[in-house]
Amino acid sequence: MDCLGCRIANGVEPGLNIVYENEYITCVLDIDPFNEGHTLILPKKHYWDVDEMDAKTAHTVMEASQKLSALLKYLYQPDGIRIIADGGKFNDLTHYHMHVLPRYEGDGLLWGEPLHPDGAGERLGETRRRMVEALVEREPMLKKAMDTLELLSQDAAARMAYDARMKALSDEQSRIEGAKSETSKEIAIKLLDRGIDLQTISEATSLPVEEIKGLRQ
Repeated sequence: MDCLGCRIANGVEPGLNIVYENEYITCVLDIDPFNEGHTLILPKKHYWDVDEMDAKTAHTVMEASQKLSALLKYLYQPDGIRIIADGGKFNDLTHYHMHVLPRYEGDGLLWGEPLHPDGAGERLGETRRRMVEALVEREPMLKKAMDTLELLSQDAAARMAYDARMKALSDEQSRIEGAKSETSKEIAIKLLDRGIDLQTISEATSLPVEEIKGLRQ
């Protein structure tokens, strides 16, 4: 493997301190940690930037960052956790990696100020408009949702009608789920009558074992 990140993620690089891994990602201690516990999350497949990752890998990376954050808080009682990943030219590993590290007051790790400020803070409204328009253009299904939100924010009657539709849908979903539950119970009773064990019935019907026990009464 020519990519150092791929070698690290797949356990080929020597001297690794792997904290956790699964079929999608590897979590390894940074060899030059800013603070103790500084960990990198790397996907096992080669990606350079976050927008290149498939949905499952991206979800797994974020899930791992949650687990690591909880672990670092438990072990080191930091004042905070920094989660950060640089892309493009700033990705020095040329393989996507997310940093998760404990932070402490006065540790010297700064966000920093731009060397060449361009007044972006004065154009937030225009920036939002451009980003929303581009997002809707790239994701056509979002347009209806955006239009609905815009309408609801301005029209109280439309908002009430929308809420009523949502409640009706929720009630219907509850009815359907209730019907499914009754069907599962009926199946469970029949299986009990045939002498099938509780665990097998639970797996077949998705009902908890304790609930199945109650059907015997």
